[in-house]
Amino acid sequence: MRRETRNARLLTILFILMMVVIMVGSFVYIYTLERNAVEESVRENLRSSATIIASQVDGDAFASIRPGDENTPVFTGLRDSLHRIKVADPTFRYIYTMRRNGSSVEFVVDGDYGIAADAASIGEQYPNVTPGMLQGFSTPSADLQFTTDQWGTVLSGYAPIRDSGGRFVGLVGVDEDRQTVLEEMERMKTANFALIIITVMLFAIGAIIFDVRRTRVEAMTELANAKLNQLNSIIRHDIFNTLTGLIGFLEMAQASTNPEEKAEMLKTAAGLAGRIQQQVAFTRDYQDLGLIMPRWQNVQEIVSKVVSQMGISSVTFDLDLPGLEVYADPLLDRVFFHLLDNSVTHGGGVTRVHGYYQQSGPGVTIFIEDNGTGIPKDQKDAIFNRKAYRDTGLGLFLSRDILALTGITISETGNFGKGARFEIHVPKRMARVTPPQDMV
Repeated sequence: MRRETRNARLLTILFILMMVVIMVGSFVYIYTLERNAVEESVRENLRSSATIIASQVDGDAFASIRPGDENTPVFTGLRDSLHRIKVADPTFRYIYTMRRNGSSVEFVVDGDYGIAADAASIGEQYPNVTPGMLQGFSTPSADLQFTTDQWGTVLSGYAPIRDSGGRFVGLVGVDEDRQTVLEEMERMKTANFALIIITVMLFAIGAIIFDVRRTRVEAMTELANAKLNQLNSIIRHDIFNTLTGLIGFLEMAQASTNPEEKAEMLKTAAGLAGRIQQQVAFTRDYQDLGLIMPRWQNVQEIVSKVVSQMGISSVTFDLDLPGLEVYADPLLDRVFFHLLDNSVTHGGGVTRVHGYYQQSGPGVTIFIEDNGTGIPKDQKDAIFNRKAYRDTGLGLFLSRDILALTGITISETGNFGKGARFEIHVPKRMARVTPPQDMV
């Protein structure tokens, strides 16, 4: 693995770890805030519920209740009312009324009296008086913390009861069980934790996809650079050889005293100079090989454009490639140029070129066929090498490498004597077929 790739991957891993730390810290912070918010929401609900219940209590009748009045209509009526409210809202553990008796606080009407065995009777003192409870005799309030007594651990809210003269004669207490509050917090915690996990996973997946794409781009760039270096080496070698021949013919022409021989040598030298010009132009065409990201390209449009640029009227081009798009290097047009040029220039009397494609499970195969003489069996592979049959072979050699950048392969499968047939095999993920515009 290259050092740059290893360092980039290390940065990706560090980024993921950093995001995990940030998300965990955020989870703890948000959970603390929401836990406090849930507790405060419960307190507010208890205060509000106690206030509503207290407003429905007859303060004068309440003030008249004394120990031993458990069977009186005033007591049973208030108890039944408190019990119905408790049953209607399962979050309430207890609902009761209290009053102050000197420095102590005692129960008056317990909503569970006569229904639950542990219900408090009239006048029973409450042992664990809290600041919130004392405040509740004059204004709606709630305990700041859970309290524990013989009835369990609860969070309580209070509201004062007034008589017809506006005097405070007692309070209504409403309790919510600690477990109920904790379950609500746990649901919140689980939801937040799930959100954190999903977020971290999305970040991780995004980072991994980015790393894979980056690695793929680096691999393609490295491959393209290797191909370009190979091409430059080949071109330099060919130009050097051609230039050596050019110099030789010029020297011989200069030394020759025969005008016809001199003219022939100069003509040959001019041809060699033209070949050097073509070789230099060829390197210009491929200087961006692999340096630009592959993209989806419409094959019918590309081939049609190449045909129009070639301007050949002696050959009929029958193109049947509707809706086919391939994901390939932007130099894809040069591939089809070399295929068509190969047919026209070296095909041997070609009058028709047919282009079409077939879909199959593994992907799509594009066919470029001509009616020329074809390629001999022992030359079918050689035409894609540098030392090709009947030319330098650079066009088809580079065409194969351009296609290989995105996993596309090319082969020649025609029958010698009947014409050439090039098959371009496009993997499934690199090909797609869209409906023609007139079918949409």
